[in-house]
Amino acid sequence: MKISVCIPNYNYERYLGRTIQSILDQHDPDVEILVSDNASTDGSAAVVKNFNDSRIQLHINACNVGFSGNLDRSARMATGELMIMLSSDDLMRSGALAAYRKLFAHLGPAARSAIASASWDVIDSEDRVTGKTGPDPSLWTEADRSAELEKLMGAPVYAVKAGELLRRCLGKMKNPFNFAATVYATELYHRVEGYGGGRLYNPDKWFHWKVLGQAEMAYFIDARLFAYRWHGDNQLAQEGTTSALKFLVDEYVSTLEIDAAQLGKLGLSRDELLDAFVEHDIARHGLATLAKGQRMRARRILDFGRAAYPQHVRRNRHARALGLLLSLGKVGEMLAARAYRSYRSQNGQPNA
Repeated sequence: MKISVCIPNYNYERYLGRTIQSILDQHDPDVEILVSDNASTDGSAAVVKNFNDSRIQLHINACNVGFSGNLDRSARMATGELMIMLSSDDLMRSGALAAYRKLFAHLGPAARSAIASASWDVIDSEDRVTGKTGPDPSLWTEADRSAELEKLMGAPVYAVKAGELLRRCLGKMKNPFNFAATVYATELYHRVEGYGGGRLYNPDKWFHWKVLGQAEMAYFIDARLFAYRWHGDNQLAQEGTTSALKFLVDEYVSTLEIDAAQLGKLGLSRDELLDAFVEHDIARHGLATLAKGQRMRARRILDFGRAAYPQHVRRNRHARALGLLLSLGKVGEMLAARAYRSYRSQNGQPNA
């Protein structure tokens, strides 16, 4: 069973070599490494060519086709039965491919309709571990754990019907997987026509939702098989320094593109979907933003929600609270910060 590791790259010369080497260090005889360079202006292409390994293929786009477009460029190079999309600044940990091979071999024919992910380290620009991330407990529950698979894998393993996991994701507007640590049948990628170009910041969330809509089962291995790099130039860091509206546009478009038939299969109504969008992407997001002292950005978030779905915003108590706190100026900001610290403390989260 060949595994295709797809690497979209743009100007990550500094990290790309380490990413590729982490795959080669898996010592997997049946892996291909597919790099799609998005018209980089640095020495990224030379880094790839210097490996001089027949398992590595490099495609250089004639011009920059955007983030989502480049994900699909790298994916379309895949010839393996399984596919992993790995950021060009992230790393595979030792044994990652072996673990996924073991799981998918055990699944047998069901592997053709399966998607799986794993926990990961958070690392800085120098590969130092600064944190870790595992399964989101609001999406993956203790009741989902599989004793059979845990015995096989030697780690906690969660197994959920894909439709049920998608229903949970839509209720929280969350992504159940990490971009870099997710493996799926290449057949599923083609069945959903890839990522598409309709997202600015979150093409992976929408893609994973689409795959869950077609898959039969979803799995999460609670072992740190990958390392996600946090640095000043990566996607999430850029989101934190640019307009919140670009992030919200992605979420809003998702509420438009999920059709009634899909919602019906999941036992959800459109009103429930829009309520989830307002609760998580407008109200809670806005309150957390205000608590961090970003009053103007929080105002934009609330205004976006009011423009998109005014009735749902009016009936949401957290959105009403956000509006009240914004009207109080600096006092409201201080009250939001105090409530935010209390909430994180009660939920065992460190105060950022």
